[in-house]
Amino acid sequence: MIGPKILLYVGIFLLGGCAALHYLLYLRLRDIGINKTIFDFLLVEVPLDYLRNRRKYGWSAWPALLMGVLFLAAILVFVTGVSRL
Repeated sequence: MIGPKILLYVGIFLLGGCAALHYLLYLRLRDIGINKTIFDFLLVEVPLDYLRNRRKYGWSAWPALLMGVLFLAAILVFVTGVSRL
């Protein structure tokens, strides 16, 4: 059986991966002139703007989709770890 501390660490690690991908998407949008303030820097807005502009600039869709999958997995694993404490 997997211990709750391991689940917490894995959830935090997945959330960190999600944050890194979010920042990558933000940097790509910033490079094309779409500047986001701290109030616009939400989890949903940056990937949606990225997906809207990806065809125009030849970007792949997988970073935005992977970010969503990592976020959901991180929340599920983290909540499971907290509930087992």
